Amino acid sequence: MAEIVLSNETVQYINLASKYSGASIRDCIVEDDRVIFIVEKGQLGIAIGSKAKNLEKLRMLLKKIVKFVEFDEDKTRFVQNLCKPYNVTKVSFEENDGVSVARIEVNPRDKSKLIGKGGRNINMIRKMAQRHHQIKDVQII
Repeated sequence: MAEIVLSNETVQYINLASKYSGASIRDCIVEDDRVIFIVEKGQLGIAIGSKAKNLEKLRMLLKKIVKFVEFDEDKTRFVQNLCKPYNVTKVSFEENDGVSVARIEVNPRDKSKLIGKGGRNINMIRKMAQRHHQIKDVQII
């Protein structure tokens, strides 16, 4: 797990999201027009809110796409959470000198969506996986 360094901007986003959602937020990545928050396990429903009102409020305030992802100590479940809403059929890990490479199997229809335009979705998944677990790389097969 890489050491997580938060910028002042990131801390402000986390404080704002905590205030409006009432959820415990563990991490945040701000990327162009998106903000991805990692919430503590069991806090996803609280973060999104009833009828997604917290999510919508944050989208309006930040004028960005907002996504909440639930943290999990189990790296397989965490990678699956990072890939939602796409249906992951299997996550396997290749261990090499204490470093893991995650291999994600996904429905062929969803593969390009999971990768995202210019690889932006898979890059975010890689970044979060590296920050929270001993995962060197994430590959979609």
